[in-house]
Amino acid sequence: MKTEDLILAAQVRELAAELRQQHAYNTKKEMEARLPPEQHESLEDFMEKYRAAHSIMKFVPEAMHKLEKVSEVIQTYLKTHPGT
Repeated sequence: MKTEDLILAAQVRELAAELRQQHAYNTKKEMEARLPPEQHESLEDFMEKYRAAHSIMKFVPEAMHKLEKVSEVIQTYLKTHPGT
């Protein structure tokens, strides 16, 4: 594997983890809106169950798509702003 591949893999994993965290937070907020306060879970308990149910691999395609979009924007910028 080339260094660029390793860097891309790390970026994908990092972005996928961030997407999973955002999804978990939104899911917890939605659940708490529906449940009475005495049924709310601590963040740690919720995240333990969430991680078991939602593999990080589920978020890899979305992460790849987002990175492709970022790459397109950067390439467009470099083409329209040569020498910067």
